[in-house]
Amino acid sequence: MKPVESIYLHFPFCRHRCNYCDFFKQVPEDKDQSFTSFESQFLESFDVHKKFLADYDYQFMPLKTLYIGGGTPSLWGSRGAEFLADLFAKEGVTFDKDCEFTLEVNPGTWTEESLQSWIDIGVNRFSLGVQSLDSRFMKALDRVHSLNDALNTIEFFSQKKWNYSVDFMLGLPYSVEWNRDIEKELNEILKFSPNHLSLYILTVKENYPHFDKLPDDEFISREYLKVSDILASKGMHHYEVSNFSKPGLESKHNLRYWESLTVGAIGPSATGFLFEDKIRYKWKTKSSEFETEVLTEEEYQLEKVYMKLRTNLLLDSKELDIDDEILRKWSELSYIKHVSTAKFQVTSQGFLMLDSMMGDLFKE
Repeated sequence: MKPVESIYLHFPFCRHRCNYCDFFKQVPEDKDQSFTSFESQFLESFDVHKKFLADYDYQFMPLKTLYIGGGTPSLWGSRGAEFLADLFAKEGVTFDKDCEFTLEVNPGTWTEESLQSWIDIGVNRFSLGVQSLDSRFMKALDRVHSLNDALNTIEFFSQKKWNYSVDFMLGLPYSVEWNRDIEKELNEILKFSPNHLSLYILTVKENYPHFDKLPDDEFISREYLKVSDILASKGMHHYEVSNFSKPGLESKHNLRYWESLTVGAIGPSATGFLFEDKIRYKWKTKSSEFETEVLTEEEYQLEKVYMKLRTNLLLDSKELDIDDEILRKWSELSYIKHVSTAKFQVTSQGFLMLDSMMGDLFKE
């Protein structure tokens, strides 16, 4: 049997849809009714998924990582924790002793009691959806929580000494006009000593209401590199394009994606990957069905290179079959730093220019 040791579960509900968000999510008119319907579909999906895995000779092994994202999973509350605990017990889903079990939490959607119910079933890592600590930008992003909600949430997790990450956004509308002081916002977050930060560049379509107020690429590049320098000076390790952590506290779940390993997935719009058979599958949003895509060996190898270039792992140019001429170009542009003749690491400048680096490989 081939092992499935990681699962992503997608909870699609939020109390509000922010104006920039393009993830699949819904705002329930009747929470009880919507959650009941979702749970019924989730159980159907679990059975379909189990059969799908068995057809290809996969099965759940003690999980090394489990990630519940969304949406706003913390909105599911104690009800969600009890639902999953019952399902895991019934289906024999168990956790490795060092399993990393992450729950996404948005400010204003949790109580201490509900968080404790998640801890009771094994959650040991939280991802906090903060995005900004400037009320002007929070309003522009259409965030429904207040600045106090965000600060109180970070402070609570800090005081509890729980393992948590903070989501933060760059490239926000009005950054130039309002002279965003991103260093001040970051210092406010770092005061609470989170173990991990995820920093995403805002990406939207042309119908975004503040599209004409977005900063240009040059501004975003400077902002990205400035943030990387600030966090490095504070002892945070820039280990992936959008992720920083204290040493040894990287996201184990996300590293499995970047290492192109098997990750199971259940829930509307969730995407999973079966490494040994190179099968990617994505769930439909309104039924317990999914679509599959089988990667060719060439597609898989190119994707594998792309995923590895997203990290600062020590890479072997011979193993990845990257031409010496390309490596010289990347080195001259400070996209990489050589550790030895064949070994190299991608720099923060390289992370910023990842599309250009992949363009070089496509040309080759």
